[in-house]
Amino acid sequence: MKAVHFGAGKIGRGFIADLLHNTGYEITFVDVNEKLNAEMNQYHNYYLYVIQEDYRRKEIDKVSALSPITQPEEVSQAVVDADLVTTAVIADNFPKIANNLAAGLKARLDAGKDKVNVIPCENAFYCGVMLKDELLKTGILTEEELEKIAAIPSTAVDRMVFAADRDGRDGIDVGNTFELVIEKNKLVDPDAEPIKGAEYTGNLDKYLERKLCVVNGGHTMSAYIARLMGYDIIQDYFMVPENTKLTRDIMLQAAAFIEKKHGFAHDEMVDYIDATIGRWSTPGVKDTIERIAKAPIRKLDPEDRMVKSAIECEKYGLANDLIIKGIAAAFLYDIEGDEQAAEIKAYVDENGIEKAITHYTGIEAGSRIYDEILKDYNEYQAKKSN
Repeated sequence: MKAVHFGAGKIGRGFIADLLHNTGYEITFVDVNEKLNAEMNQYHNYYLYVIQEDYRRKEIDKVSALSPITQPEEVSQAVVDADLVTTAVIADNFPKIANNLAAGLKARLDAGKDKVNVIPCENAFYCGVMLKDELLKTGILTEEELEKIAAIPSTAVDRMVFAADRDGRDGIDVGNTFELVIEKNKLVDPDAEPIKGAEYTGNLDKYLERKLCVVNGGHTMSAYIARLMGYDIIQDYFMVPENTKLTRDIMLQAAAFIEKKHGFAHDEMVDYIDATIGRWSTPGVKDTIERIAKAPIRKLDPEDRMVKSAIECEKYGLANDLIIKGIAAAFLYDIEGDEQAAEIKAYVDENGIEKAITHYTGIEAGSRIYDEILKDYNEYQAKKSN
């Protein structure tokens, strides 16, 4: 079996290609990194190192690589011949791969080939819809043609991956737990499982919201609070038991509305949270506050991880005081070089925190959540001043 995978970054090679390899695919990567492409074409393999298993080395073989810039015709032919197409490029980069992928799908249609699953494995809500929109914007395919030749489900993805230079090769350190959830009703055959190790669901919403609010939200809020405590590395924060308990309690508050809304069992959510925190606090791993907390404006959006959790908990009559503390901490995030953090600070300096809360979160002045954010913000400010 042949798979074409767009994106040879850490998630692409360290997560998705690992599953493709386990399923039995030969993998052709499509990436702009010529050095990495040359290495894969020279050796036809690379290595993963499993962090929790004393960095056990795992070989991913039967791989090759193509450049979308210098080898567009070869990329198109690879899509024509593929049994599966996947992506891991960050959803914001869909416009950069759309022309190559659309051209390949059009060539596949013209060649009379079967409809193929195109599975975007991106950390974005309804990434399948986003990819389809970008393919149609190219004008290479009509919507009817795209429907004939490609099935494009959305997914939820999660795995710990870090770049690693080991044995003189460009490898990747990976966690031993992961989640890839695929919208099965959007596949060519809803009963088929094209990637072993993935989970297939008819209700992707609950998995997307669980990951966004519990995992992403818990990680992000921990980073903002950790920054106020003076930490630069999140693992250092988790070395303090009281901090680990705080993060766990924040995640349990978000999990409470997920249980109510989507029917997850409480014990299942507790296990999910404990496994996630265990992964974040893995000895030997260093993950920066700067990486986790970046882009606070996006993360303060009413439909994103923090504010969404606070509002949903409020709706269900559930505790959200710790989530609100995380939101307040985001307004004080101050790492140099983060343009969104600088923009928030400038807005607060000019207009005051009172206007800033509503401006960035959409939470109306005078509401209970608003008053609590303001109170927590002022308490944080007072501690910083002392």
